[in-house]
Amino acid sequence: MGLDIESRSAIWDFLRQLKASGTAVLLTSHYLEEVDALADRVAIIDNGMVIAAGTPSELKDRVGGDRVTLRIREFTSIEEANQASTMLAAFPFVQEVIVNSAQGNSLNLVVTSQSDALLTIQQALKEAGLPTFGISQSRPSLDDVYLAATGKTLNDAELAAAGSRDPKAERKQNMR
Repeated sequence: MGLDIESRSAIWDFLRQLKASGTAVLLTSHYLEEVDALADRVAIIDNGMVIAAGTPSELKDRVGGDRVTLRIREFTSIEEANQASTMLAAFPFVQEVIVNSAQGNSLNLVVTSQSDALLTIQQALKEAGLPTFGISQSRPSLDDVYLAATGKTLNDAELAAAGSRDPKAERKQNMR
């Protein structure tokens, strides 16, 4: 069950006050935005094993590179996405290009941090006769850290876990 915005803010403020007073708080959460905002140290646990640990900044730095999300059109053809992918992968600042078919063939790039990637990408697309519907650049998130550490997104992991659950057996167990 989710919290409304005001309740969430109040809980975050309370946790920050506890931390400021010197109290150690152990927080478990699947909400990585919450973890990033509140945690001094993070441990990612997969199948009962700690597979990554450190401060949020350290973990993001280990993933390396900034993330660029590019949409050529609102719904880009696979041909245009592949054309752009091949062209952009040739740039020395581009470390990886993934065509995301689940998001209208958008492109997800990992680029060298502190590069002028957006300007160079937009200019290259323009010269190739491809429009830019949307483009953004950001630092890696804890979602990116989780993906790099486990090979799957948190959403994928939650869906797999939900698919292997037996809700009827769980209700029966909880009634005991």
